[in-house]
Amino acid sequence: MITCYAYFKQYYEKLIAAQIHDETLRKNWAVLLKKKLIIFPLGVVIVVILYACSFTIIRLAPTIENVKLIRRICDLATVAICAVLFYLDKLDLDKKLIKDSAPAPKPLDEEMA
Repeated sequence: MITCYAYFKQYYEKLIAAQIHDETLRKNWAVLLKKKLIIFPLGVVIVVILYACSFTIIRLAPTIENVKLIRRICDLATVAICAVLFYLDKLDLDKKLIKDSAPAPKPLDEEMA
């Protein structure tokens, strides 16, 4: 998840810098990118909480079976959900970036001249 976070952040920061020339639009994009990147730290926090809970259960009730297996399944589910959200955010950002980086249409007066 950390690798996806680093890739996603670096890739879109460079892409935004290259394609968006308006300073206010670039700031808006930075805010949007920051909102999209929240999913990765949230996923890491969820995994840490799952580990803490499973270690606590193992210490308090060692007779419970399959705690480690359940934790691993939850870890995989968390990572899979973050990956799907990463992909959906990437598609959304690509659509918006194409829309925002498209050149402005020329006024009719310039086309007729």
